[in-house]
Amino acid sequence: MSSTWETLSKIDVSEHTEEKNGLTYLSWAWAWGKVKDNYPKARYVKRIWDTELPYTKDDQGYAYVEVTVIIGDEEQSELMPVLDYKNQSVKNPNSFQVNTALQRCLAKCCAMHGLGHYIYAGEDLPQGMEEPEPEVSIHPAEGDAKEAKGYKLISEIFTTFIPECEDVATLRSFWGKNKNALEILKKGNKELYEKVLGNFTEHSETLKKGEAA
Repeated sequence: MSSTWETLSKIDVSEHTEEKNGLTYLSWAWAWGKVKDNYPKARYVKRIWDTELPYTKDDQGYAYVEVTVIIGDEEQSELMPVLDYKNQSVKNPNSFQVNTALQRCLAKCCAMHGLGHYIYAGEDLPQGMEEPEPEVSIHPAEGDAKEAKGYKLISEIFTTFIPECEDVATLRSFWGKNKNALEILKKGNKELYEKVLGNFTEHSETLKKGEAA
């Protein structure tokens, strides 16, 4: 039987997140629903502090909430600050701010069990769901197109084809009819794209000097 972590960490949550002030948030309602789909007996507890309030304060007066998610015999607790709409800690939270903090804390507890954990690690996809290498067609200045799979091979083929362009017009035409492949390379591996762009620029300058002579 798969462990809780193994099961939940493989679920792709990318369509259930939202961006706010540079931070990525997982929908707490969806996250808890997904946990219950996999573990019907799972439950969570919002801590009520000695003040009989669902939050506590530190020495400087800033507020925090705590949530615990229990799945089987595994417990994960998280303590999170109460934030305002600018993601700044607050000292005298209103009920809406406390409720929002509790929801976010619940989502993070689910992440500590594995669901969407890669969001907090700064990754794009869950383990076991790596993005496949792209496959594109690259059209030379003359002749048949060549298929390339993977950013490294795409870069190498461009590096091979660029010197085959014998004048600036041909070079620009070659670049233009391969815009789709170049855009894929740029988005997937900017370092290799910059290398190809450098080769293009260098060859273009060489051709211009030759034509001016």
